[in-house]
Amino acid sequence: MYASFSLTFALMGDAFLYSFLPINASSIQVPIIWIGTILSINRFTRILLNPLILRVFARLGFRLPVIVSATISVFATAGYGAGFGIITLLMLRILWGISYSVLRVGAITYAMDYPKKGLALGVSQSIVESGPLLALLTGPLLFEVINPRSIFLVIALLSTPGIYFAFKLKERNRSPARKFSFKVSFPSIFNRLAFLGAFAVEGMLVVLIGALLLDAKPNWSPVEITAAAAGFLSFRRICSLLISPFAGWSADRYGLPNIYSASILLICLGLLLAANGWVVAGLIVVFTFYNINSSLAAGAASERMSDVTQAVSNNATFRDAGSAFGALIGGFLLTNDHMSLIFTSNTLLLIFLTWVYHRESKAFFA
Repeated sequence: MYASFSLTFALMGDAFLYSFLPINASSIQVPIIWIGTILSINRFTRILLNPLILRVFARLGFRLPVIVSATISVFATAGYGAGFGIITLLMLRILWGISYSVLRVGAITYAMDYPKKGLALGVSQSIVESGPLLALLTGPLLFEVINPRSIFLVIALLSTPGIYFAFKLKERNRSPARKFSFKVSFPSIFNRLAFLGAFAVEGMLVVLIGALLLDAKPNWSPVEITAAAAGFLSFRRICSLLISPFAGWSADRYGLPNIYSASILLICLGLLLAANGWVVAGLIVVFTFYNINSSLAAGAASERMSDVTQAVSNNATFRDAGSAFGALIGGFLLTNDHMSLIFTSNTLLLIFLTWVYHRESKAFFA
């Protein structure tokens, strides 16, 4: 819980930046052309540096890197609105990406030490979502009393308890140091699922919510479309906050592979609905069950692994890659007339990989 609280406070500034920057970039001297780069560079940083995080944990343990990362996240948040220039802002986002990798892998690994892994992961995910939700709810209210630049300083101050929780952590046993290598191997069936799921939901769908709603509700004004898109993103986090513990309990009771596979199939149903005209119903289904899926991903990824931290890091890398490339593709699809075909193709591939994964899981646990 200490590791999860440390991560959730660190996430506050990042969560608010995604809602703030596209509309208010000029208030912190950011040209519009740089918005996409600033919001995505932390994801690409994580893809490259996730393998190095394992060596950090092996050499320094878990507690010290989490403390340093929690501290850096506070300073990065304070710097977002300082107006230091594009280069400095990009550097802050890179530092945040590194810090997030450490905090995320740390929080999941600590949760995996608990005997009831499903419940622990669900509770951890619920805690992690509370900070970003708080930032999204309180950030806009701050516009009424302070200028945009100062908002990030206030959020940084609100996120400082994360450092306290990091100091409260006890050290856990270190994994043996592995020889670093850039060797690329073909991903497991599970990590292929993780990549495609993040590609479809965290990447394409998040970027295309507005376009899908506009196609389904052509009479809505831009303000109504924007408000609806923001509402669905908030709904996503609320679902994660409330549903994740129940998902973990269900995984412990009925089998983690069973619940994980079912969540993917229901996500696929939601994607098909959203891409073929039933947008509101589809988004509700996708965001409800994607939260179940993401909260159990670490447990499913490490089912057969002796090195839990390695498994968690590998899975995180593929999820980051999926969301990053999905967001890029989603941007190109904003002016494309074939969104339905692309979503449907991705969904059918997800269903096939889920069948393969579930068959392998049943054979393993038989």
